[in-house]
Amino acid sequence: MPLGLLAACSDAPAEDTADSATMGVETLSGTETGTGSSSTGDPTFDSSTSGTPDTDATTGSACAEDCGDGTCVDGACCAAEAVCDDICCAGGDVCSFQECVSPGAECVDASECADNEYCEYSLGEPGDKGVGKCGGGVSLATGRCLPEPPECPKGVVPEGEEIDCLPECEVIPEPSFAPELKYHWDLGNSMMAPIIIQLDDDNCDDEVDERDIPEIVFATFEGSAYNDNGTLHAISIVDGAIVDKWSANPQDVQINPGRSIASGNIDGIPGNEIVVCLTNGGARAYRADGTELWTSDYVGGCFMPSIADFNQDGAPEVAFQNGIVAGATGITQATYAGASGSSSIVVSDIDGDGMLEVVGPAAAFEADGTQIAATGLGGSHPAVADFDGDGSAEVATIVTANHTLVVWRPDPVNPAGADIIRQDININGDLGACNGDTGGGPPTIADFNGDGVPDVGVAAGVGYAVFDGDALLTPAIANETTLLWITPAVDCSSRQTGSSVFDFDGNGQAEVVYADQEYLRIYDGPTGAVLFETCNTTGTLWEYPLVADVDNDGHADIVAISNDYSSITCPDDGSQQRGVRVFGDEEGKWVRTRRIWNQHAYHVTNVEEDGTIPAAEVANWTVPRLNNFRQNVQPEGEFSAPDLIVSVSQDCSPMAYGVVATVRNIGRSAVPAGVPVTFYAGDPAAGGALLGMMTTTKELYPAEGEDLTLVPDSNVQELRDGVVEAWAVVDEGNPVHTWRECRPDNNDASAFVACNISG
Repeated sequence: MPLGLLAACSDAPAEDTADSATMGVETLSGTETGTGSSSTGDPTFDSSTSGTPDTDATTGSACAEDCGDGTCVDGACCAAEAVCDDICCAGGDVCSFQECVSPGAECVDASECADNEYCEYSLGEPGDKGVGKCGGGVSLATGRCLPEPPECPKGVVPEGEEIDCLPECEVIPEPSFAPELKYHWDLGNSMMAPIIIQLDDDNCDDEVDERDIPEIVFATFEGSAYNDNGTLHAISIVDGAIVDKWSANPQDVQINPGRSIASGNIDGIPGNEIVVCLTNGGARAYRADGTELWTSDYVGGCFMPSIADFNQDGAPEVAFQNGIVAGATGITQATYAGASGSSSIVVSDIDGDGMLEVVGPAAAFEADGTQIAATGLGGSHPAVADFDGDGSAEVATIVTANHTLVVWRPDPVNPAGADIIRQDININGDLGACNGDTGGGPPTIADFNGDGVPDVGVAAGVGYAVFDGDALLTPAIANETTLLWITPAVDCSSRQTGSSVFDFDGNGQAEVVYADQEYLRIYDGPTGAVLFETCNTTGTLWEYPLVADVDNDGHADIVAISNDYSSITCPDDGSQQRGVRVFGDEEGKWVRTRRIWNQHAYHVTNVEEDGTIPAAEVANWTVPRLNNFRQNVQPEGEFSAPDLIVSVSQDCSPMAYGVVATVRNIGRSAVPAGVPVTFYAGDPAAGGALLGMMTTTKELYPAEGEDLTLVPDSNVQELRDGVVEAWAVVDEGNPVHTWRECRPDNNDASAFVACNISG
């Protein structure tokens, strides 16, 4: 979603001012420093009215009083910040693209706004560290939702006075891969993928939503019994420290700590619940406070549960490899001959009928158990994306039995309901194989190399491999040539670990986060080069490290589990690790991301950030910036930046000659007041004489501008006579500020500012 823009809130400048038009901005005086003098405080001079402060230069309407720093609009004085083209906005409204609009809902990012809106942070409150607040943690900056603007065609930058679109304007952070250990919970061993979900009200607004600090939920085991007697834990980060919220260790039917968990609002009551697998093949749901909600009557196998609303009635269900239960009660709704044993399923609308299907590695079923597709090839782990860009889904399947990759798509014309696109792709490359010649974990789908096409990443027992998505769907390319890269790893224990993906620096290329038996690593997406590694021992099952903002500080974190029950040690120093560790960038440069990761088969559109399950899930591959699986993303507008331009004109008032610098922001985020504008007689790069400096006096929203009129006390005659050009430079770098422009090379302008009047 492109960010919106706010039009210049102004009336037209003086008749003789070169930059007057419907998009002209009000002429304001500023605080002058340097050698010149400002028009501030001179009651006889106001360039916006050419010496008649009680008359609107645009409409000619007379105001009953001197409007001072305001403007006469339609016969009445209007505060400067309320002027919008030729109307005066009502109190509380802002000028959005030449129209007065009421700011919408409060937001922390664009995900909380409607599809045609963006989050304007200048209308909200700044964040703070939050120590001592109700629930601890941090408070993110807030804004208000405003309409998004027309976006200029690629390569088009608006010029002149009529601004009817804004170009793309982003500042991408400098790459940073200096992770540090931020938090460590070391009270037990875990060997399963955790989840991130909000369970309680941390900011005391009587709601549980994405603004609260999320909990990290996971199961631990005792000794080496990683499939028995599990304890479920919920922990959170409060005031910079880990807090144990609650734990559960039922003995009637025990939790299986080696299986995955899922979470979301499944009972229709505000707040989120947690679904775990039991040792008898069934499932149990826990409320947000750790008390039991239900134990399922389904006992057909529980491996990687997925939550979804299959019948789109607002009451979600929970899917397992052989059946579906009601989210509110745990009562079985359907069964099917799905995937037995440790084969996983995902939920997706792969046939495009508008309803979700249960997708196994080699077959797919409607929610009532009707089979719609079968490949006959077997398999263990699926993921879904659109590799060829035709708007329809393909399924990438890992066949652990012979460490191969299969790609297939549903086809209702085919009697089996499926077409095989690729099969028998060796995921081990040239690295050999583990004993037993098996391997391959749940696949991850993302654009690893930045070519706009999703690729497939998979952890093999001997390495981590990425296959080029474009090559996979090009028949002329041989199987072995589809391999983009493979980097050695050590995971011959389970040979089925997973991975996650995130673009930490926002450059459009995804990085891989993967943990084998010995190390947690971050790989470069295009090449597989190791960007970071740290000791992280685990016996491995199907777990993987994931990426979410777990402490609500506006930056992505990596959450990784580890265990020390086995003989596995780190080659670096013989050490072992245990528990849950959270890593973040030591310089705070990793970009923002969602504060949720609710299940093993996470794919963004399956859950809202507050844990709500969408009644009608949007196909992930149809959403711009997505078309991925097990990848978290930045909020829209994360990198939007201001872009200041300036134009130069003259004010030929007989009372005082002035040089006018019109400063306008054509970027996609607001810039605060106080931006310096320096005036020169002649090109400053060629020794032009300094005339003075002024600063902007108000926040400049996208497309909004401000006139600063400097009354020079030197070089006046040569400027008035047109002998030398007047120059204006906006934001020469002093004072230092935190905001950055997307185009800093367009910050000066010049013009001859001759006047034909004497004075």
